[in-house]
Amino acid sequence: MYFNVVMLLVTFLSGYLTIKWIPITHPFVLSDFFISLVVNPIKFFAASLAFFIGIICAGSQIRMIIHTAKRTWKKDFHLKLLFFFKIVGLLVVFFLLFQLGWEHTLVFFSLSMVYGIISVKQ
Repeated sequence: MYFNVVMLLVTFLSGYLTIKWIPITHPFVLSDFFISLVVNPIKFFAASLAFFIGIICAGSQIRMIIHTAKRTWKKDFHLKLLFFFKIVGLLVVFFLLFQLGWEHTLVFFSLSMVYGIISVKQ
């Protein structure tokens, strides 16, 4: 259980750092976006690293949710409770990040969903 909480905290922290370190201005101009990334290469590298760490953590959480859903059919109350807390925790992280930056959060969790679903083993 502590491992899940740590993974959710790392996911939130990585998403938060990605939102703060990769600026998206309104109206969005692609050339300005690329220029801001090229002008600050260390900030871009740190943001990219945080982005990928967050995707891996959120994807592994999604993979664990899928595995827990498979085992929940056995009608074990402990597994149902664990399944509920995993989903609620991930939704809370998504909601908080969505409030900070919706563009970043949609990309972040879309890629996490793809990674989590692809990494599920039979």
